Amino acid sequence: MNTKLVISLMIAVFFVATSNVSAQETENEFQTRTKLDLSFKPVKKLKFTITPELRFEDDFSLDKYLLESELEYKLSKLFTLGASYGLVGNVRDEKDTEYFGRYAFNATAEKKYGRFEPSFRLTYSNYSDDDVDDKNFLRYKAKLKYDIPNFKINPYVSVQLFQDLNDSGLYKTRYTVGADYKLFKKNYLGVSYKFDYYNTEYRNRHILSVGYKIKF
Repeated sequence: MNTKLVISLMIAVFFVATSNVSAQETENEFQTRTKLDLSFKPVKKLKFTITPELRFEDDFSLDKYLLESELEYKLSKLFTLGASYGLVGNVRDEKDTEYFGRYAFNATAEKKYGRFEPSFRLTYSNYSDDDVDDKNFLRYKAKLKYDIPNFKINPYVSVQLFQDLNDSGLYKTRYTVGADYKLFKKNYLGVSYKFDYYNTEYRNRHILSVGYKIKF
């Protein structure tokens, strides 16, 4: 399949999915994020990742800083289990910084089909990746990556549903489009745009993320 056609289709799917949002009826929030992923494998099939991250408001003032660790175990070529714990510092005006912890357990299924790599991840967590961190959620994430032949950029799209277990309702839907660029051996630069559509509120969140990944 033509590479340009594949990329165009992936971008088209993303914009079609978000086209039903009316800017006149909703409040739009903007946020930028930057993070560093440091991962290594202490033993075969086991991967440990440490991720410091900074989050900024639309005026580029610091909103939160995070330090997260994740442990993943590859059960087979198809399935992976993972657990993570993070410490969040919530910066507040004229008040001391608020600290709280967040955790998650996940199971992922993924398999390559030629240059396509679809995956599905089910996550149980006590956070929704925004200002709501006192509820439990089930998160359903479908993702599709594409390996462009003879090119260092690998694009991807994903859709993630956040189910609030406290009232069994759908809290929000996240649409993501992004790409990873291989700088050199085991070093990658990642850029993504996330669109959070809140199902029970008249607001959206736009998130631009830039990250750096190092695999030891």
